[in-house]
Amino acid sequence: MYLTLKQCSELTDINISTCRYYKDVYLQYFRTQGEGKTTKFEKSSTVEILNVIKASYVRKLDHDQIVELLDKMYGINVTTDIVTQEPDNSTEATQQEDLAHTIRHVLLEEITKQNRIIIQLQEEIEDMRAEFNEGFTGLHKKVEDGYKDVENRDNEVIQRLNDIKVIQQQRNNPWWRRIFSQT
Repeated sequence: MYLTLKQCSELTDINISTCRYYKDVYLQYFRTQGEGKTTKFEKSSTVEILNVIKASYVRKLDHDQIVELLDKMYGINVTTDIVTQEPDNSTEATQQEDLAHTIRHVLLEEITKQNRIIIQLQEEIEDMRAEFNEGFTGLHKKVEDGYKDVENRDNEVIQRLNDIKVIQQQRNNPWWRRIFSQT
C-alpha cells in the first residue's frame, strides 16, 4: 500500500516539514511510486525508515552514521518503471536487469561523489573556521596590547602633570618659604 508523505507523517507523528527534509536527504532508501507531486511512498518501509531516522537524530548521530545505519538495515532502493513492467521474453528481462544494474551503479557512484564533495567542503569549512579563530585571537591580542599601551601613556601623562603641578606650586611660594622649607 502506498501513501502520501503527509499520511506517513501522520502515522509517525513527525512534522511534515521534517518528513520532507528526511525524504530529501535520504531519498535513496524510500520505495516510491510516481514522480513529483504524485509521489507515493510504500507504507510499511517508509514509516519504519522515518522512525529510524528520527531515532537516529534523537541519539545525535551525524549524517554519515545515519547513512551507514540505513545501508545496513535497508540498502539503497532504485525504483524505475522498467522494473515494474512485465518482460516479453528472457532477452528483454536480461536487458532490463542490466539497465537496472547500470542505474544502480551510476546512482551509487554519484552518491559516493557527492559524499566526497560534502566531506571536502566540511574540511574546507573547518580550515576556514580555524583561520578565523587564529585571526580573531591575534586581533584580540592586538586590541589588548593597544589598551595596555594607552593605559601606560595615560599614566605617564598623569605623572608628568603631577610633576608640573608640584613645580608650579614651588615657584608660587615666596623666596623665604622655599629656603626655610628645604632645611
